[in-house]
Order: sequence, then structure tokens, then C-alpha cells
Amino acid sequence: MKLQFALISSLACLTLAGCAGSYPERVVTKGPLICEANEVCPELSMRWKDEIRDGFKITAEINNPTKYDITQFVFLVDGQPYTYSTINATQYAGTVSSNSINVPVSFLNSFRNGKEISLKLITNQGDVERSILKADGQQSSAYLTFLKGYTGQIVEK
Repeated sequence: MKLQFALISSLACLTLAGCAGSYPERVVTKGPLICEANEVCPELSMRWKDEIRDGFKITAEINNPTKYDITQFVFLVDGQPYTYSTINATQYAGTVSSNSINVPVSFLNSFRNGKEISLKLITNQGDVERSILKADGQQSSAYLTFLKGYTGQIVEK
């Protein structure tokens, strides 16, 4: 419920009145990557970092009975790798393994302008690589919610 409220509040700020500064302050977006039915399917969430104003915190969650120790995120944006080490130890809550990275706004600008984007999570169970945005235009829910929260764009599937 908090997630829905934060997303609705952020969208209302963007849509109705505009927000002070370049970016909304507490945007939370969350969605799964592009996965086949039998694949482990990570979800990404993004939050505006309160402590500094020049970046975002991105969290990956894997909901699976197997515990995944997530140590790195490698984004491939139009062939260019962006590698980020996690900022803390992986957290476990029930069947969910999660960890986070901090990324600069400059990375998210390239992410927003990308034509083909994938994410590889480096884990103790092997790499988990899934598409975020495919070259044929197929967009993951994570990508669509990112656009809504970061830019205020409503993108049709």
C-alpha cells in the first residue's frame, strides 16, 4: 500500500502541479524484468535517494525458495556495460533475496535513452541475466514504471 501511495503521489506531483527541482523527491517504481514462465524473474525498484541529490538507489529482488547472494548488477545499455557493486549484504525475507546499488543520474539518462537494455545480476547461484528493454521494442514492467516515475512519461505497450 505504501508503494502504491508513493507512486501515485509522485505521479500526481509530476502530472498536476509540477515539482520543485528537476526530479520528484520520493519516487518509488517497481516491476519485473522480461522473463519466460520457467525462469527466475527479478524485480527492480528505484527510489530517489534522500541523503544526496545526484543519484538513485536501485534494488533487485529475487522471489525464489533458493537464496541468492546478489553482489553486483551489470546493466548492458546498447552494448555498453555499466557495472555496480552492491552497497550492503544481501537481505533475505522469506523467499525474497534483495540487494541494492546506487547509480548517478548520468547513468539513468543513458538508461532512459537506450534502445536495448539488459541486466545481469551476479550471484552465488550463477548469473541471472534478463532483458529490461528488447531491441524489438518489447518493454518490461520495470522499464515502464521507471519511465513513469523518472520522466513522468506514460508509455504505451
